[in-house]
Amino acid sequence: MPAAPETPQIAIAERADVVPADSADWRTFVLGHPDALPYHHPAWLEALAEAYRYEPQAVLLRGTEGNVLAGAPFVEVGGALRARRWVSLPFTDACPPLTAEGVSAHDVFAAMEKAGAERGVRGIELRAAAAGLEELASTRGVVHELSLGDPDDLFRAFRSNVRRNIRKAEASGIVVRAGEERGQLTRVYYALHADTRRRLGVPPQPHRFFEALWRCVVEPGLGFVLLAYRGDEAVAGAVFLAWNGRVVYKYGASDARHWALRPNNLLFWEAIRRGHSSGARVLDFGRTELEDEGLRFFKASWGAVEKPLAYTTIGKASGGGGAAGRVLRPFLRVAPPAVGCAVGSLFYRLAA
Repeated sequence: MPAAPETPQIAIAERADVVPADSADWRTFVLGHPDALPYHHPAWLEALAEAYRYEPQAVLLRGTEGNVLAGAPFVEVGGALRARRWVSLPFTDACPPLTAEGVSAHDVFAAMEKAGAERGVRGIELRAAAAGLEELASTRGVVHELSLGDPDDLFRAFRSNVRRNIRKAEASGIVVRAGEERGQLTRVYYALHADTRRRLGVPPQPHRFFEALWRCVVEPGLGFVLLAYRGDEAVAGAVFLAWNGRVVYKYGASDARHWALRPNNLLFWEAIRRGHSSGARVLDFGRTELEDEGLRFFKASWGAVEKPLAYTTIGKASGGGGAAGRVLRPFLRVAPPAVGCAVGSLFYRLAA
C-alpha cells in the first residue's frame, strides 16, 4: 500500500524584528522573492533615503530558526512638529508586504502596529490592501497592468486611436532614445519634468532625487529613461523602474507645444517593446487618480487591466501635503520653474 503523501509544512511566524533595511536578512529575502516589485528593491529605498534623508527600516517576521518568513520596508516620517508615522513606502504607488505561505499581510501589519506602538509612533500606512483589515483600507486610485507578449500581437489589440497615434508620431519624425548618460535624466528629462509640473501647478521633485535615482536605480540597470526627440529637441520623456519581470512607469513629462505629434504614445510603445525584449512579463502604467477619467481611458486603450489601489492605515497616517499643494497650485502655475524647484525641495519631505 503506497505511503500517504506528507502534509506540507505551513510557515508560522515566531517573532518580529525591526532592522535596518540594508540588513543582509532583508536584502536576501527581497531579492529572492518571486512577488517582489521594483518598489521593494533596496535600490528604490536607497534613492528615497538619499534624497529625503530617511533612515530606511524593515519589519521582519521570523520562523523558529530565525529564518525570514515575511516583511515590509518602511521609513519614519514626522518628528518635532508632526506626529511620527511609519510609511511603507512614501512616493511609492504600491508596496505590499512580502510573505511566505502561511503568513499574511495582516500578520505583517499587526507586527508593525505593535512595534510602532512600543516606539511611540502615532500612525502606520501600508501601501497595499490586507485581508481582514478592510475597515482600515481606502481606495487611493487605480493602476493599469498590461501583460507583455509578442509586440505585434499587442499592437493589433490596441484601440484604433492608440495605433493611429503611434503611426502619427513615427511619421512626424519623432524618435525615441534611451538615456545613456546621467545628464539625460538629471538635465534633459528634468527640464521637461519641471516645466510639466509648473503647468499642472505641482512642485517638481527635488533635483537631488533624480541624481539619486540615476545612481541607485538607472545606472545599475534597475530602470531606464526614454526621451522622445524631434530633431535635436527633447519633446517628451518617461522614467521607468524595471526588475523581477515588471516594468513600472513612474514619471512622465512632455512639451505641450508638441502634443499634436503624439510623442507620449511612441514612448509607451518603445517601453512595451523594450520590456518584452528584456523578458519582462508586465508593464505597470502607474497610479492614476480616480477622478482622472481621461488618463484612465488612455491607459485602458493599450489593453491594460484596471485594478483598484487600496492603502491600509491606522492612526494618523496621512501626510500633510494635500492641503498645502492645493493652496500652492495657482502660484506654481505662474511662477518660474526655478521657484517651483525650490518649493519642491522643501515640500516633498513634508508631504510624505
